[in-house]
This record gives sequence, C-alpha cells and structure tokens, in this order.
Amino acid sequence: MEEEEIIKKLKSAKLKNIRMESSAASAKRAIMHAVTGRARAQRPAVFKYITAAAALFAFSVLTFYVVDNMDDGDMFNRNGGVWSTYSDRHEGGNSIVWPPEGGFVMSSPGHGGSGWAVRVTGTTGQKLGHNYNYMGVVVRFDRKSQCPECEGTDIKKYKGIKFKIKGSLQGGQLFFVLPHESEKCIEERMTCESLTAYADYQADISSYVSPVWTTVILDFRKDLKQPFWTDKKLRFQPDDVLRTVHLFKWQYRNGSGEVMDLWIDDVELY
Repeated sequence: MEEEEIIKKLKSAKLKNIRMESSAASAKRAIMHAVTGRARAQRPAVFKYITAAAALFAFSVLTFYVVDNMDDGDMFNRNGGVWSTYSDRHEGGNSIVWPPEGGFVMSSPGHGGSGWAVRVTGTTGQKLGHNYNYMGVVVRFDRKSQCPECEGTDIKKYKGIKFKIKGSLQGGQLFFVLPHESEKCIEERMTCESLTAYADYQADISSYVSPVWTTVILDFRKDLKQPFWTDKKLRFQPDDVLRTVHLFKWQYRNGSGEVMDLWIDDVELY
C-alpha cells in the first residue's frame, strides 16, 4: 500500500493529525486512542490499516516534521523562521526577483487548489555572466537561525526533505541547496557566515518543474552533493552540516535573461 493511501486510510480512522506526529510515543498514543475509542464493530477495519502501516510508521511517519504547509498565509513557518527572496544584486548583478527582497508575501492557491503557497518569479540578469547570475528563495529553520543569533538546529535524525513544486523555467537550472553556516552574523549584510564559501550541498531539481504540482523527495545523504570544484578544506560530511542547519534554499541560476516562475508548498522533513 502506498504512503499516501495509508495516510488517507488512517485519517479516515480518525487519526487526522498523524502527519504532524514527531515521536513514536505520540504516534502510539494517537493509534491507541483511535482503536480504544471507536465502536467494537469498527475495530477490525482500524486494525487492518494499522497492520498494513506498521513498517511505514517505523521508518517514515514517526519522523515526519512539517516545516511549513503555508496554510496560515504568512511569511513565517511553524518555528517562526522567515521566508525571503534574494538575488545577485549584492554582488553587482542585475537579476530581478519577486516578491521583492525584504517584502515577502505568500500567493494563492496552494497545492490542491486552496490555501497558500510560496511563489517566486523573476528574470536572471546578464551582468555577472552566464554561470553566475542567480536568484531564489530561502526559509530560515526557526526565528533564532538568522542574525543576530545565527543558531543552528540538529536535524540529523531525519533522512531527507520533501516538498511540492510546480512552475516553469525558460532556461537555466533550479537547485535545492542545504547551506552550512556558522553562528557568526555578518552585520553589514545581516546574514550568517558561510562555512563553505557557498560551495554547499545541493541537488539539481530542474527536471521536477512542470505546470502541475510534483512531489520532490530528496535524501540528504544520497541526493545532495557539494560541487566538484569545492576546496578540500571546505568539504564537510553530511552529518556535520545536518547538526547545525540554519535554512533551506531554492536557487535558480546559470541563466542569462531567462524567466523563472516557481511555486513551493508542503515542506516536510522525513
């Protein structure tokens, strides 16, 4: 039975918060409550779904963590981490991004035709050369992961990240990036210091972008790589990065005047 079907069945068994559970104990309580709280005639069906889902719980559902489902429509995730756009203008580039930097807003509708989602559009510039123009969007993990605190969060117990995207790319490439930052705040730019000189773990997700919503599932340790040109002294093991996560980044680059239109929804760790 597929994950989505199992979760659907569990919800029909009144386990409606199962995707939000973050520990084995809390999931067990939810299951037992559903079993003991329903009429005797209904219990066989509930046990049927629990049996089919037992292995899945052990390896996935119990460690789901919703970073943001955008349902509240504001610029903050569940931890108070902020969504924001960025571009190459800080390096003298002329890429244009919307929502504007410092003025982030959510767009609607989100996945499923309701609610909200992150939408980022823009045009890559030409001043920095074909391989250096960029723009994108980031979400800070929580309110203390940005300046001035720059505190990281240990997420190494999670296997990876999943999210839904749709949109269009005229050219260039879209990357998911897992930055590695220190606890030092660069005050003139109000950003946390990069420990890799921006040679971060990343994956090209351009092929996932289409006019319809698509689920992207990335394994932190298998699917993300540092660029081949990364200096040896700037290379880190994946778990070193996952112990102090500050943010997640989606970056459109390598364009030269091309247009990007990207939607993101339902960001989760698994």
